[in-house]
Amino acid sequence: MATFDYAPLIALFPLVAFAIALVFGPYMPKKGAIAGIFATAASLLFSLLMLLEVAGGEAHRETLYEWVGGAAGAQAGGTIEFTFGVLIDPLSALMLVIVSLVALLVHVFSLGYMNAEGETGLPRYYAELGLFTFSMLAFVMADNLLMAFMFFELVGLCSYLLIGFWFRTESAPSAAKKAFLVTRFGDYFFLLGVVAIAATYGTVAFAGDESFVFAAESAIEGGESLFGFDAETWVTITGLLVLGGVIGKSAQFPLHTWLPDAMEGPTTVSALIHAATMVAAGVYLVARMFGYYALSPTALAIIAFVGGFTALFAATMGVVKDDVKQVLAYSTISQYGYMMLGLGVGGYVAGVFHLMNHAFFKALLFLGAGAVIVLMHHEQDMWKMGGLKEKAPVTYYTFLAGALALAGIVPFSGFWSKDEVLYDALLVGLEQPVFLAAYAMGLIAVFFTGFYTFRMVFLTFHGEPRSEAAEDPHPVGLSIKVPLIVLGILAVVAGFVNLAPIYYLTGADITFLEHWLDGEYGYLEGLTYHEYHDTVAFEEGALAGSETVTMLVGAALSLGLALGGAGVAWMLYNVPEPERHTRKLGAAYGVLRSNYYQDEFQVWLARGIALPLARAADRFDQTAIDGVVNGVSGASLLGSSGVKRIQTGIVTNYAALLVAGFIALLVAFGVYGGWF
Repeated sequence: MATFDYAPLIALFPLVAFAIALVFGPYMPKKGAIAGIFATAASLLFSLLMLLEVAGGEAHRETLYEWVGGAAGAQAGGTIEFTFGVLIDPLSALMLVIVSLVALLVHVFSLGYMNAEGETGLPRYYAELGLFTFSMLAFVMADNLLMAFMFFELVGLCSYLLIGFWFRTESAPSAAKKAFLVTRFGDYFFLLGVVAIAATYGTVAFAGDESFVFAAESAIEGGESLFGFDAETWVTITGLLVLGGVIGKSAQFPLHTWLPDAMEGPTTVSALIHAATMVAAGVYLVARMFGYYALSPTALAIIAFVGGFTALFAATMGVVKDDVKQVLAYSTISQYGYMMLGLGVGGYVAGVFHLMNHAFFKALLFLGAGAVIVLMHHEQDMWKMGGLKEKAPVTYYTFLAGALALAGIVPFSGFWSKDEVLYDALLVGLEQPVFLAAYAMGLIAVFFTGFYTFRMVFLTFHGEPRSEAAEDPHPVGLSIKVPLIVLGILAVVAGFVNLAPIYYLTGADITFLEHWLDGEYGYLEGLTYHEYHDTVAFEEGALAGSETVTMLVGAALSLGLALGGAGVAWMLYNVPEPERHTRKLGAAYGVLRSNYYQDEFQVWLARGIALPLARAADRFDQTAIDGVVNGVSGASLLGSSGVKRIQTGIVTNYAALLVAGFIALLVAFGVYGGWF
């Protein structure tokens, strides 16, 4: 068998682990954890094999099963088949490695984190982790939009189950329901987009000449009208419908409010959700459909501004949080905003690059936070920590590596990818000044990121212990330390796969990721990253003489702001007894602490507008709609009740009715024919 024939096993291994943990977990050592570890390790091994095959210049698309066929495409005039298939290309191969690696490390870390005395439900926990991993891996490999939508929804279901893992508490089920409902709102638009694309082009395939991207490009070139719109406008409409699901899953404004509440789940779950599964799914989908979005500059501009605003908006809220996981939650929202900004300005490579780097350093930070929570006897309030630097050096230095990457400090991984996102945004902004606003939002967010990141580091690890738990931390074992070390190394070195600034400065072509992603992208969509920049974003050569200076100034400005934010945090919080300086913000503190009152607004929207409208619709349905239906049925019943009275069963009555009817017919014909 060819190597690509084993691709479905990448997703099937965790699915088998799900079944084993669910059925046999209560009777197994570690309650099903071992099955999950072996399954994700096997998925990682086969993902690496796929990576090597793609590196050899191969790409693979295969239909595994046709489950619906023959449905007419409204605009295409042909037929459409709904299939399950596998697509292995540079983008999916890279993402498979990221997901399976992070899932493996989360499983290993769980051995030390989920072993608290009296912890129950571990077979259920490991089963849900397996199903979650399967769902995301299947989503990544999906070769068509409908299949992607199905696993996109399954990812949402798994997040609901894992966020609400501790269902006996009051807060966890509430957070799970909130995550499910908010993301479902966005997914409703996603479903409409899938239906619209299928009905328009007669295909939902991502790749090949039969893909909807190729069909849309042909429609635009041919000047076709689609459902009363010109082809480019229809691409914008359908692309924005799909974007609704992306905004919900990737927690972009305004559908981001579920993510901070999702911290009610185990910290290991937070690491998986934030780094490699649910939240990553939305951005991955935009990257997968990049060729489609590139056909609509309007759609890309909306993506860019949503991303830039979200990056800044979430970063401002992170500066006042006291719960270590809450700080990381808002940083996740902000960082995915950067990815959306990068993709929106045409920076396909930059967006995917930051997606990769973020997966590693955010998994590291969440698992590091989990280690801190274990050290602190399950305390999450940073004001009760302090002094852990010397008592937990492995946790501290690995967490510091993740923090430096998150803040964008050179040479850690986050610097290279965030700088590339901002550089692409700046270049497009210099050609089209409206994009400078999106660039400015992303740039200002850098300062806040540096501040809240190192505020978290100093409050957690530096200074004097501020509680009994910090005085006597609980030790952590190898199952916790090893994943931290692996991810800590990646947080340092992962950025070296695409050193674009070095290329501009020295000419040394250390841009492996760009070559990796760009090399086969034409195979997928017929449109490369560079072609997009040449034809849509800006004219190549227009800034050629100043590109190096632009890059250097932009990188220096970004790094300076990150260091400035970290420096302010150093002055305020790297002291033996830090004060609650953020409370001195006055009214702004209350607004930020209350998350700009977004939850209150959404509750008002639901209770004040949606609920009255629903009740009015219900009354209209029960009175007008049901009234008409009931009236028709009542008239029918009344008529039938009158008619049935003549059914007496007496033969003489029937004979009399026949004679009377015959006489009535004669009279009628006589009058009509003028006989009388």
